[in-house]
Amino acid sequence: MVANRLTRGYFNGVAEQWNARQIPEQTKIARLLSRLDWNCCETILDLGCGTGVLFPFFEQMTNQRTKVFAIDAAEFMVREAAHTKNGKIKLLCGCARYLPFGNNSIDRIIAFHVLPHIQGKQLALRECWRILKPDGELAIIHLHSSAEINAIHEEVGGIVKNHKLPPVEHLCRILEQSHFEIKAAVDQSGKYFVEGIKINRFETN
Repeated sequence: MVANRLTRGYFNGVAEQWNARQIPEQTKIARLLSRLDWNCCETILDLGCGTGVLFPFFEQMTNQRTKVFAIDAAEFMVREAAHTKNGKIKLLCGCARYLPFGNNSIDRIIAFHVLPHIQGKQLALRECWRILKPDGELAIIHLHSSAEINAIHEEVGGIVKNHKLPPVEHLCRILEQSHFEIKAAVDQSGKYFVEGIKINRFETN
């Protein structure tokens, strides 16, 4: 799809300057991640990892046995992320709509600041469902509300102008259609946090 190529090209183009352009918000990120239960989490996927913003938090919140995979569609973002990763993180370049993992293989997927940039969101969410283990969790996290994110993208313009984050009510409906049970849903100023649990309504094998 042309839109996918344009999005990939945009993020490849800004990869080297990305970290310098971001406002450090580690405390806010840590607060949102702390809402998740990290006990007995053996495998994690950082979906749309970008330059590896979440990598230090995985180091703090997981034990040495936890396997962490990180994937991004923009290869230059993956290259930048390689500078910050530790030994337990395996980096991959790939599309959220075709994830290179087996059925029922991941305990938790964290999609941080990526959902607006995914073309074919429902297909991507079904892929998340496929690779999650029974009762596995998908967390969609942003540091701003959907209205704030959409306004930011409108201001940036270009290819990201129409990259919209659905209001939480809309996203919850999509998740339920994709066979997730909603555990938490918040969409307010400075915070967007949706957590879904995989429900086994049909076989994937």
